[in-house]
This record gives sequence, C-alpha cells and structure tokens, in this order.
Amino acid sequence: MTTSIGIGFSQDIDTKKAAEEAVLTALHQLGSQKSDCAIILSSIHYDAQETLPVINNILKKTKIIGCSTAGIILSDSIKTRGIAVLIISSEDIKFGIGSVSNINTQDMKQSGTILAQNCITDFGRHRRHAFLFFMDGYLRNNYLLLNGIQDIVGNVFPTVGAGSCDDFYFKNNFQIFKNRIYKNAAIGLMIGGETTIGVGGRHGWRPVGKPRIIDHASGNVIKTIDEKRASSLYLEYFGSQIRALKAGHLSQIAILYPLGVVVESGKEYLIRNVVDVMPDGSIVCQGDIPEKSEVHIMLGSKDACKQAAIDAANEAKQNLLGKQAKLIFIIECMTRLKLLGRKAFEEIEEIKSIFGHDVPIIGMYANGEICPFQSKAGITKSHYQNESIIVLAIT
Repeated sequence: MTTSIGIGFSQDIDTKKAAEEAVLTALHQLGSQKSDCAIILSSIHYDAQETLPVINNILKKTKIIGCSTAGIILSDSIKTRGIAVLIISSEDIKFGIGSVSNINTQDMKQSGTILAQNCITDFGRHRRHAFLFFMDGYLRNNYLLLNGIQDIVGNVFPTVGAGSCDDFYFKNNFQIFKNRIYKNAAIGLMIGGETTIGVGGRHGWRPVGKPRIIDHASGNVIKTIDEKRASSLYLEYFGSQIRALKAGHLSQIAILYPLGVVVESGKEYLIRNVVDVMPDGSIVCQGDIPEKSEVHIMLGSKDACKQAAIDAANEAKQNLLGKQAKLIFIIECMTRLKLLGRKAFEEIEEIKSIFGHDVPIIGMYANGEICPFQSKAGITKSHYQNESIIVLAIT
C-alpha cells in the first residue's frame, strides 16, 4: 500500500513547453505510470487553453482540477510566474472530483449543493476525510457557495477552499476541471480512503481600539456600526484616506487594516477585506457579515504573519495524530504576499521545520480562503476568511 507524490514546475517562456516540462517533472518524481489525481496551479502569464491540452494528453485519465493564482508556493521558493503540477498516485487515498459552472447566473447556495453532490458521486462509497475546492475568487457572496457545500457534507466536516485570482488584475482568473477551462465556476475534490488529514488555519491579525457593534448588515454589506454610517469607523482612524477605498480594488488601507468580526467562540475573528465604500457610507466586504456582532479594525505585521503560519502548521500536524505527512498543501491570501514581500518565504521555512524538510510542499496565493477554526472540542465549522494561511497535511 503506497502513496507517491510528484511536483513539477516550469517558467519556460513557451506556453506549451512550460506545461510539458511541469507535468513530466512531476511524473518523474512520482516514479509511477499510474496517476490518480492532479492539481494544476498557473499564473495568468500562461494561456490555459494551450497548457491544459498538453497536460491532458500526458496524464490521460487522471482526475484533474486546478485554477489560476497570484503566486505558487514550492518547497524551495515562491514564484509569481509559472505553472505547477501536483500529481498523486495512491492505493490508499481515494479522490472524487466535480464542478459547477455559470454560478454567477444561478443561486449561489444551490451551486454549492450541486458541487458537493457531484464530488460525492464521483468519490463513491469510501470513507471521506476532507473537501478541497477552488472557486472564482471575484464572485460576490462566495460564502453562500460554502453554505451550500456544508448542507451536503456537514458543518463540522473539514472543508478547505481557495478563490482563484490573477494578482490584483481582477479579470483574468480561471478554474480548471478535467479538460476544460471555466470562469464563474467552482471545482471540488473529495479526499478520503485510508489516510489521515490535518488542517490548520490562522490569520495573525489583532484588534485595535474598542469593540463596535454592527447594527445593520445585509450579506457582505455593513450599513451601520454603533448607529453611525459604517464608513465612520475608518474615518475615525484614517480621515480623508478613506477615499482610497473607492479605487475599485484592495487599497493599502484595506490590506493593512481589514475588519475583524467576532465569531461564536468569542476568541477568533473573521477577517474581512474592505473592497468598496458606497455613497451612503455602507462598507462592502469580501465575505458575509453577521448582524449584531462585534467588529474591530485589525492590525497586522510581518512577525504576526509568520507566527500565524507556525500556529497553522502546528495545528495541522497535531491533527495528524502522530502520523508522518507525505504532502503539505498551502493556501494563503494574496494580500499577505504583498504585505510580506521578500520575507514571504520565511513562513514556508517555518512550516518545513515543523513537518520536516523532506516533505514536499506546494501551494497557492488566493483571493478568499475557507477553513475551519480549531477549538478544544476539535474542528468546528469552516468559515469564509480573508488574509489567512491554511495548511493542509496529508499522510
């Protein structure tokens, strides 16, 4: 009973050559002719309509999923340009994949339900351990997609997700399923069988100032805080700089000072990036906002980001129950890459020191992350999150 991992990467200037080099390198590392599952991560510098046929021609019947990303995380580096291919061959681990498309024109929650059902159908009657999915990171109300998934797999089932992105261009992201390229879609992977999976997620941001109460909110829009226009919260701290939030993309203020909404435990915060301020002073966030909850402006730092990576890795390792990880998959918010700059790889070095320097690592920078919080009673409900890092360890 064996599990083999292969990871290939290429930055060749020729699109088709880059795809071929990445997949053949992964197969060489795999040391097996049988490939059960493949995850493709690509920067937008490569036309997926050209790379995917090359990959499919080589991998043939392999279950293939993937998406675009703002950066690719590898064991030895972080790349903002390139194609990475992860291939898994295993007699122990079972996989089921599914997709749902055109979700921008459909009921978002129902789309999540269909996605989960499709993955379970393909997975079959094996023991389920975790659900991983990639979604269009620029769709509004993505949290409803998660709600639909949880209606099928359950609220406390380990569910991990990432929003595909294109490094702040906000228009060229895509999702990969088998031999097709999608936009406005979500792609899922059910993982199970004879394996153990550990999940850890953290963000590292800390609250500043006194707590405020969200009086009125609808979906991802905060209307009033402490009976004042929601934007008043930022005006108190930053004055005229609040106009930067009208730029139509994540501003420096939103990156460095997101909002933190207190969740049920009272000890954790949902981090919400602010993406716009409406004429009436309402704040538009990337993710749902519970009414009547406490909210803070949050402050981050490079040291706090590194500690969050350490805590997430330790949590994931603890959840392996003493077993040795064979693969580490990392999902991290693309704004953290902007914040950390050259120090970003220090997080990966810390994760390697926890799991062992020989354990293969691959990951991506995302626009929106989904992960469960950890409590003393075990894994709790997954939430839509911003500016976080997720460590998924597989034995």
